[in-house]
Amino acid sequence: MNVVRLLTLIVFYLSLAMAQAQTQKTPSVISPKSVSVAQGQVARWAGNCLRCSLEKRAWAAVNGTCYYPVDMDMKPGHYTISRRTTGGKLETATLNVAAKECVQEDLKNFPKLEYVNVSTQNQARAVKEAALVNPLISFKTKERPAVFDLPVGKPAHNLPKGEGNFGACRTLNGQPRDRHTGQDYPVGMGKPVLSVGNGRVLLVANQFYSGNSVYIDHGNGLISEYFHLKSYSVKANQTITKGQSIGLVGETGRVTGPHLHVGVRWHGACINPGYLLIDPSDMPAVN
Repeated sequence: MNVVRLLTLIVFYLSLAMAQAQTQKTPSVISPKSVSVAQGQVARWAGNCLRCSLEKRAWAAVNGTCYYPVDMDMKPGHYTISRRTTGGKLETATLNVAAKECVQEDLKNFPKLEYVNVSTQNQARAVKEAALVNPLISFKTKERPAVFDLPVGKPAHNLPKGEGNFGACRTLNGQPRDRHTGQDYPVGMGKPVLSVGNGRVLLVANQFYSGNSVYIDHGNGLISEYFHLKSYSVKANQTITKGQSIGLVGETGRVTGPHLHVGVRWHGACINPGYLLIDPSDMPAVN
């Protein structure tokens, strides 16, 4: 073997060894964490969580897990979420929000005509009632500690399947109305309505659109709503336990017949209450 060829082989093997060493020192690429949800759903990030945030809003974790409720009208797109662990570590991920098609409900021959052509007096009443309710269900920087667990309890004994009309786009006798903010359950007239969790009654009132209504604060920004009741058996500031009867199913307010309407606001987001009835492990999770 001549000297030139020997030197060439030495250089080749030295280059190969250096390349292998460099490869071993290069850290593996870690894929960014993300989770995908539809409007009205809840995302989950488990594991020793202490504090959670979505964009500029932050709140405490629930039993070591961060939950990110997505409002039914949240603009589809990519959002930054983060969590602070009990060990002080700050982690971030991407929340991918997808649009959920609006189910169309056309309610024809609506029986209560005062809700079709609303009088000036009733319009003023509804505005006044909304001004009272909106501050109660909106996002707050300081919230009471959570007194609930997930999944929450059922709002009625032998709860039937929901009618799938959360977020529905509605018309009354051909006239457009606001989207439906809750889930309706075909529970019969006079059946007991149950609180989905421990909490404190925020408001009990007869309202123009929602009829006899009860709002309960469960801590951590979770508010449950029960509308169109025949009657209620609780009062404001009363402490409530999970499964306690708070009233009876009715047909007061803007309805076509008796049923149980349940709504949920979590950190100000209007979400499908059905997602809080499932095992949390079945929620879309950050990975």
